Amino acid sequence: MYYDDNFGHWDTDGYEDPNSVRSFYQYVQRNSVEKECADCGQTVRLMPHYAVCNDCADARERGY
Repeated sequence: MYYDDNFGHWDTDGYEDPNSVRSFYQYVQRNSVEKECADCGQTVRLMPHYAVCNDCADARERGY
């Protein structure tokens, strides 16, 4: 299992091709940059076009 600030927890179990999931995870890690989350203000590693971390994005989806 993996974790990052973009998508949260990554689990390769149950995927027909876990190598493709791992490759995408590695791509995300290579291309993420340190920035401040627009909601919580913490310094996180996000893809350049993202403004909020996974935890804050989940909170937004729940209506917080």
